[in-house]
Amino acid sequence: MDYDSRQSSHFATQESATFAVIPRRRLRKYTGRKCDGYEIPPRKNRALAAQTASSPQPCLEVAPGTQDELRALEFFHVRTAPGLSSYFDADFWTRLVFQISSAEPSIRHAMVAVGALHLQREKGTVTLSMDEKAHQRDPLATSMPVRKPTQLHEDPFALVQYNKAIVHLAKRLQDSTAATEIALLACILFVCIEFLRGEAELAINHFKGGMNIAIQSLDFQSRRLAKPASERLRNDTLPFFNRLELLSTLFGNDAPWEYPVALQFVIPEEFANVKEARDSLVHLMNLSLRFIRYMKYRKYDRIVLPDDLARQQTLHQHVMEWEEKFDTLLANDISLTAKDLDATKILRVHQRVMHIWLLASTQPEECRTDVFTEQFEDIVSLGEALQTEAGTCEQRQEYATTFLFDMVIVSPMYFVATKCRHPQIRRRAIKLLRHTKRRESLWDSNVSAAIAERVVAIEEQHLPPLSINQFPEEKHRIHNSHIQSVSSEDPTKHAVTFYTKPYGIDAQWKIWQESIFLDPPSNVKRKKKVD
Repeated sequence: MDYDSRQSSHFATQESATFAVIPRRRLRKYTGRKCDGYEIPPRKNRALAAQTASSPQPCLEVAPGTQDELRALEFFHVRTAPGLSSYFDADFWTRLVFQISSAEPSIRHAMVAVGALHLQREKGTVTLSMDEKAHQRDPLATSMPVRKPTQLHEDPFALVQYNKAIVHLAKRLQDSTAATEIALLACILFVCIEFLRGEAELAINHFKGGMNIAIQSLDFQSRRLAKPASERLRNDTLPFFNRLELLSTLFGNDAPWEYPVALQFVIPEEFANVKEARDSLVHLMNLSLRFIRYMKYRKYDRIVLPDDLARQQTLHQHVMEWEEKFDTLLANDISLTAKDLDATKILRVHQRVMHIWLLASTQPEECRTDVFTEQFEDIVSLGEALQTEAGTCEQRQEYATTFLFDMVIVSPMYFVATKCRHPQIRRRAIKLLRHTKRRESLWDSNVSAAIAERVVAIEEQHLPPLSINQFPEEKHRIHNSHIQSVSSEDPTKHAVTFYTKPYGIDAQWKIWQESIFLDPPSNVKRKKKVD
């Protein structure tokens, strides 16, 4: 059975696509302009004018713009770009984006919007809100809470800049010169804007529109897809959309396109560097999550076929093969920097999570994960090492940022806290979430910790006191949890829905809702250095 091609019939090769944009009413409020979105015309084989530049253009003193725009651009350059770079993408955020922005007003205004929102977030003027629609899409999705900054969300300056970026992009795309690259880069920045605004739905819509364009730009006749029409698209841009698919899937969305890399081509003969290993692992995680979502309901209906088990085994073999070649890379590469070594810890965390999740994906019982205590402990230890080893100024700056584009350790620690029932290990994961105090894409560490703490309390309420190594019974375990709504009158109040199987794994669900109260994030002060 081909699990990837089963969805490809929904993908239509179109000559244009439209991204979702800011709600029209809110834009008119601040700009007086109605925004009708923008179309992406067919891609032509002409080079981008800014591509000939040989160096980044971060010279803000000569950049056009108002004082407020230059202030936001400077913040983007000094704080946002290094934070977005995380451990892998410094060249993209600190060179390519600035290089293209020097010739593209749409990119420059989008950067200003991102910088302005990030600056306000760093000041701590935020309140919380959640994605209210994910539950309607998939009631079994363990969708992550979204931290929505209310003041940021309605920031007139940032929204005006956002609108200017869209207007300039629409004009720019009337001339199809390098339309694909400009549109995709703008899409990535628009996703960043929605991440910072806490708008999960709009962020995912931008991703979907961009992914459709990116896929159309590849040579879809070749199953290898190792030679897309644009090397820069493949090396610099498409990996962002592959990583965004991970986020979209975790928020309960299926991918209506055939994955651009077939499983047999995901792992090369050897990894040339850590970034290549990261991109390979992202492919494996996406293909694995497609399978895991495919099995989500089938396992509860006891519809697990031999083909399903064979696919599970094949995916897991690739995950283990990835680890072997990754170990070889680390053993042979003596040029790895301290930052590279931190990046390897992140990749090991994600690989171990996928190892556990894949092997547990065909059985509905939550106790299936009890055999992975050693792997859970490894995940938490690696996360703790990332925190405690952030010793140099460069590492400390990156670890201390309140916003990252990618998922790094928040989602894996939430996975451990809710799926590992060893009382000490799961509490270490929650402690790490509490100390992180940042958002990674749409995963907020503070909210994730609060939900995980409630899951632990529910599952362990029937255990005797001080039971160090005793696990909860299957009937008391939470299978899924989801933040469904937030009171507009009280932004610290969150309604969380829990799903259990107390009457037997083949019996009906028990579903109930509780209110969880959190301190406003503005009261959470970050330390200037990591302990």
